[in-house]
Amino acid sequence: MGFERSCCFLFFFLTVGLASSSPSTHISYDALRVQRGRGLVEKFYVKNDCPVDFGKEDMTPLTSKCRGPHYNPLTCCTGFKQITCKYLPLINKLNNGCATGLFYHVNRRGGYPDGLFDQICHDDPQGLSCTTVLGRSNGNKGRN
Repeated sequence: MGFERSCCFLFFFLTVGLASSSPSTHISYDALRVQRGRGLVEKFYVKNDCPVDFGKEDMTPLTSKCRGPHYNPLTCCTGFKQITCKYLPLINKLNNGCATGLFYHVNRRGGYPDGLFDQICHDDPQGLSCTTVLGRSNGNKGRN
C-alpha cells in the first residue's frame, strides 16, 4: 500500500512538472494587466531587455479593425492576437519589458484606453489562446 501511494504521488508531481514546463499557447492574463495604470508611464524607467522593437511592428491587423467608441471584442481580440501571439514567450515573461513595450506602442498607435484588452479579451483560465493564430501563421510560413 505504501509503495502504491508513493507511485501515485510521483506520477502526480511528474505530470504537474511536465504540464508546467511545456511551452504555453496562451497570452497570460498577467501580461494583459501590464497595460493598466502606471506600467506604461514607467516604461522608460524600467530595465528593458526585450529584443523586439514594437515601434517597428505592423499594427494594422489591430488598428484597422479595432475602433471605438464601441470596441467589438471579437475583432479587437482577434487583431490583438495576430500581433502578440508571434511573440508569446517574450510577452509572457513579465520582467523583460516586452509586454510594457507592446502596450505602449499599441496604445500610442490605436489610441486605445488603458486596460481595454484586459477588459474585453477573455478566452479561458490560462489566458488568451493563440492556438488558432499560431496554427495559421505556421501554415503560412510553409507556403513561402
